[in-house]
Amino acid sequence: PPPFPPPPPLRSVAAAPLPLGALRRTPAAGPSMSLVALPAAKAALASIAPGMAPLPYALIAILPSMLGFYKSDYGVSYGYGTAMAMAGLLTLPHCVTVMAQLHALLYVAYGVRLNLFLAYREMNIPSMRAIKEKIEERVTARGGRLTRTPFIATCGLLYFCMAAPLHITGPARALPPAAVPFVLLGWAGFLVAALGDAQKTLAKVGQPNKLVRDGLFGLCRHPNFTGEFVLWTSSMVAGILTAVAAGTLVSAGAWVALSLLGALGMDYVLAKAATGLEKRQRDKYGSEPGYEEWIEGTWAGVTLPGTT
Repeated sequence: PPPFPPPPPLRSVAAAPLPLGALRRTPAAGPSMSLVALPAAKAALASIAPGMAPLPYALIAILPSMLGFYKSDYGVSYGYGTAMAMAGLLTLPHCVTVMAQLHALLYVAYGVRLNLFLAYREMNIPSMRAIKEKIEERVTARGGRLTRTPFIATCGLLYFCMAAPLHITGPARALPPAAVPFVLLGWAGFLVAALGDAQKTLAKVGQPNKLVRDGLFGLCRHPNFTGEFVLWTSSMVAGILTAVAAGTLVSAGAWVALSLLGALGMDYVLAKAATGLEKRQRDKYGSEPGYEEWIEGTWAGVTLPGTT
């Protein structure tokens, strides 16, 4: 046997990677390697959870929107609900805190509730089926199905942006106290919208031309649009506040910008819908007794300025 034990095998740099750190010069000892903490880099890395890559979120935003090629309104109804529910489901496994889970579950609950409501209305209310058929006829008259591509792509982009706050709150170590009320406010908006849809649908059973003016509609003339406006605005604010508190406003700047774009885009759609409904209701019910008193004693919700 050799008189000395063999030397230990050499390890390559790749086999023994250095921990996260940086090189710096130590003036007293000359050039040397010293591992130093990089808080900014760690914070940036902590803001991205493994598996929360943009591509899956882009796919679950655009693929449901493509239902619009089958029926034009499906891209903004079932496609919309499916995209929101899938965004929440994709985020749930990566949520670090309970509040982040509640935020992701809000998307799931919204999407599932919306799709169930739409399916019930389509299957059980003939007037709604008639409206959908008229929309399809009008859109088909404008050209072939491929002419819908720009609109469908825009819907997919909007849904992708609306899910952006989840990329901030999901992997966050903790949601700041200022963001928590906005997650809860989002749930409140969800409930108001759901109850508004339910009340209006039940009130119109057998009376499709009835103007609903009691219950939630005795306080707000469009609680479904208003509740949804609160939901998406609150989601966006919760995401931005979380980024500010975590010090990742710059590193997560893309998600912050997309969050703003998504919320503002959907809020505009909701305000435009409420504005249009205000006009149609006035044209149809403006001469009914008590209509003006109802208008004066209730809030329209968020509408476009100068159009109501």
